[in-house]
Amino acid sequence: MSSPAQPQPPRPPERRKASRRSDDILLEVTLDSKSIAGRAEQISADGVFFFAHEPVRVTLKLVQDGHEQSYPGRLVRVERLSEHTTGFAVEFERSE
Repeated sequence: MSSPAQPQPPRPPERRKASRRSDDILLEVTLDSKSIAGRAEQISADGVFFFAHEPVRVTLKLVQDGHEQSYPGRLVRVERLSEHTTGFAVEFERSE
């Protein structure tokens, strides 16, 4: 006999400013920043965690339906999902 389902904790409020959609678009990212200067917070024989005070600027080239477009942006998050997969979040730069 299975135990009763536990109530789910409430979800935090949505912080995203723009709606999202799932899509399968080919892309290529070019790092515009040649180097990243920062200060180490934690370091070990396996690696280092550090903070940088300047954005990591990138250019995204998206290819969809045979059309290619480029967008400037900044890398805002990197997440290792498995040994062979890493997720990247890029915030597009807004032209004023």
